[in-house]
Amino acid sequence: MPRKKSNKKDENKIKDPNNEISKTKKKSQKQAKLSNDEFNSFVNDISREIIDKFGLDLINLKPDDIKDLVEEIINSIVESRVTKPSEESLLKKFINSKDQFMKGIAGRLIERDEVNSRERLELIIAYAPEIAGRASPRLYKIAKQLNAIDLIDNLRQLWNRYGLSTPIRCPVCGFNSVMPDMSCIVCGSLLDEKDIKKEINLREQLSKLKNVYNDKLIREIIDSGYVVFDGEIKPPSLKEKDKISISLHLNKDEKDILLKLLSKA
Repeated sequence: MPRKKSNKKDENKIKDPNNEISKTKKKSQKQAKLSNDEFNSFVNDISREIIDKFGLDLINLKPDDIKDLVEEIINSIVESRVTKPSEESLLKKFINSKDQFMKGIAGRLIERDEVNSRERLELIIAYAPEIAGRASPRLYKIAKQLNAIDLIDNLRQLWNRYGLSTPIRCPVCGFNSVMPDMSCIVCGSLLDEKDIKKEINLREQLSKLKNVYNDKLIREIIDSGYVVFDGEIKPPSLKEKDKISISLHLNKDEKDILLKLLSKA
């Protein structure tokens, strides 16, 4: 039996609905794109508006200083839209996400090493506290040069919350930032055991160990000749591997304090 000839003309006339939807979608996406002139105009205009509305002129920023960030954000907004945005709608999005934008500015100031005034440092602390906390070693030096004592206090708090805080406070900068090698990772000071002992008031803490440990552990400290400090005075056997700690060697007078505790037993 002869096969029925297919009518190619009829087949060509049949439209694939999925293909039509895809074409329509692509067409809509195409319509959402801005021309280069429109895009550049929006970037320039919105950069000028933001400098004024967000008070960035008060920290000596100009439209050209923020254009790269504005460009990134506008590009992201346009790519996520089907319809072409207006300048007004774009500006509204910037205003509604001011805190996030200011955080981006703060990050850029640090990256570009442009934190050169108290006002810029204040902006970073206010809008990007977690970034400020992690960047405390850099920002501390700037705050010190600016003699911004109050901002150094703020940085200490943010360091404890977001930075690499250690149990040992540096007697030079006041940050909890002394590492096991007795160097301070914030101010760069290299300390000795006398500095640390004075900072933690070692003798007074030793005199109270009877209330904390039994005689066997106190004897362990005397025999080993040193204590471990991780926020608390501990014998070597109680050192915790997952905690930052420092070893402090005891002199004769410090050992005598412990011997007196044992003699009272």
